[in-house]
Amino acid sequence: MEHFSACTLDCPDVCSTIVEIDEQGNTSIKGNPAHPVTQGYTCKKGKHALARINAPDRITTPLMRDGATFAPVSWEKALNAIANKISTLRSTPERMLHVRGFGFHGVLADTSRYLFGQLEASSTHGALCDNAIIESCILDFGELDQNSYTELLNADCIVNWGRDVLRSSIHTAALLKDAQNNGCQLISISPVSPEEGMRIHVSNTHIQIRPGTDRFLAAAIIRRLSEAGIPNTILNRTSNGSEFLAFIKKLDEKKLLDACGIRSEELNTLVEIYGKENCAVSSILGWGLQRYTYGGENVRYINALSMLSGNIGKKGAGSYGGVSTGRNFDSTWRSGSKTARKLLTPKLADEILDAGDIEFLWCDGTNAVNQTPEANKMAKAFNTIDMVVVVDAFMNDTAKRADIILPCALIYEREDILGSYFHNYIQHSAKVITPRGEARADYDIIKDLANRLSIPFPERDEILTTALNTKPITNLTKNPLEKIRRQGFLPTDWPTVAFKDMQFKHPDGKYRFPDPVLHDELKASVDFPLSLLSLINKDFEHSQIPADKQQEQLKAYVYPATLTQSNIEPDAQAYIVSPIGKIQVQVVADTSVHPEAVIVRRGGWMMFNRCPNTIIEAHVTDIGWNAAYYSQRVRLEPIEQ
Repeated sequence: MEHFSACTLDCPDVCSTIVEIDEQGNTSIKGNPAHPVTQGYTCKKGKHALARINAPDRITTPLMRDGATFAPVSWEKALNAIANKISTLRSTPERMLHVRGFGFHGVLADTSRYLFGQLEASSTHGALCDNAIIESCILDFGELDQNSYTELLNADCIVNWGRDVLRSSIHTAALLKDAQNNGCQLISISPVSPEEGMRIHVSNTHIQIRPGTDRFLAAAIIRRLSEAGIPNTILNRTSNGSEFLAFIKKLDEKKLLDACGIRSEELNTLVEIYGKENCAVSSILGWGLQRYTYGGENVRYINALSMLSGNIGKKGAGSYGGVSTGRNFDSTWRSGSKTARKLLTPKLADEILDAGDIEFLWCDGTNAVNQTPEANKMAKAFNTIDMVVVVDAFMNDTAKRADIILPCALIYEREDILGSYFHNYIQHSAKVITPRGEARADYDIIKDLANRLSIPFPERDEILTTALNTKPITNLTKNPLEKIRRQGFLPTDWPTVAFKDMQFKHPDGKYRFPDPVLHDELKASVDFPLSLLSLINKDFEHSQIPADKQQEQLKAYVYPATLTQSNIEPDAQAYIVSPIGKIQVQVVADTSVHPEAVIVRRGGWMMFNRCPNTIIEAHVTDIGWNAAYYSQRVRLEPIEQ
């Protein structure tokens, strides 16, 4: 029997899937061929769902700390203990902290936010992932929006500013390949060539840029375009265009190119593309380029380039920074929530320690100890809290620091509806498998706890029905919940071209350029000359990596000459050293890596000495309060054999 469902991983593709269960109970997963984006195939990360569900080390019963170990307990005992602790803190809600991540997406995934909002508990602000892009685009355009993904097929040229589509979005990669086959020119700009590293070529040209310096290259292109003249039809649609261009014209081209490490010939190529008349250029914003101290500035200068080159508000063009996963849903079911205070996510360890009064922490949807900067300090912060509750299915770095572990149902064991930050379809993730052991869906866990606290809680279908009661969907069907459950996904009616005719969402309808300033990148020092880039893993999402896949040593990919300068042989053992610690790695010589960078793949656990966040300081971006992971400076040290 076949069941429509969907992948809930933190991925832009949000694949619509078909789960097939045969007469013997064997289960398989494939992409839904009827879905316009999924088109019948999924990535390795999505295919690993069944292995994760059936993993022998999965936690399937509530666990309570017993000294240095954990003992199985009943749901009754676990939830009563939690409810009793919360009850003692109802008059001091700031002493409760809710930490929620995006290990899985969905409307019902937000039920924990509803409960702790009703309790007025402390929560978090800022982000580990993409707030710098989101807030920068809102500052520029007035809202977060982009052309439909289908408009990439109408582009004459696509400039990919650092998005590793081969590891982060296989359907985007396929789309770029289709565009290329249609005659579209593809250019990638990043410190590392993912195509070379994976022996797959999807770009006609790769420009290797110094880590974190995209804004200087964008400014250099804008400067050249301004010399040729920006049409008044564009400048009239901006609120501060004249001031911004006056600043740009004063910049020195050589200094801009020196800052980003780009040759004049490469600049000429980009100027020709962005400056060509009647040439539709789509600019894809990589999530990595905003994970620097001036990541927001990187985004805003690339957006400014798209605007001034006439590539906003028309077909085949645009700046692709994403859309909100929740924009197709009505969230009024969560209204009335409050928070006592908000702690900054990228600096959460310091925030908890500085507060000094957190007595209860509920953590769900994230391996927070592992994923935040200064992971060792985060572990210490957790240890200062009287009761830590972790909702998870595996004994990861965060679960190890818990007092109570609540086993959650996984994808295909729970129902939800969710959107994408890449395309405009909404998907139904159906429950088609009975949760293993005593595992429960997050919604059921939260509702049971709410009942014990005498907090009214909406029914599942009430939440889903309310969420689907939105303008982009209501004109498609009178009963969207019934329809999406039946067919697995629904389209929406968002325009294919965002900001058509250069009409923006600011009160005056005009575009906003950044302030006339261009900040220098943090300088390398003699002690720490290299940038540590903890980039996306191609096989697993974030830290959702099986323990048996983490037994090999963490590898670091380094340009061969950089290894020579550090007196390290290829494949040798070495330390990556930062101001707050070091981690042992096996170095791999890789010509696709920028000479000033060290590449590791993110997600490894501390317990296996594979977590780069143990040596990454808590840097914060200029916009959006985002973690600036990639501004970490390090050095390589040989290990004497």
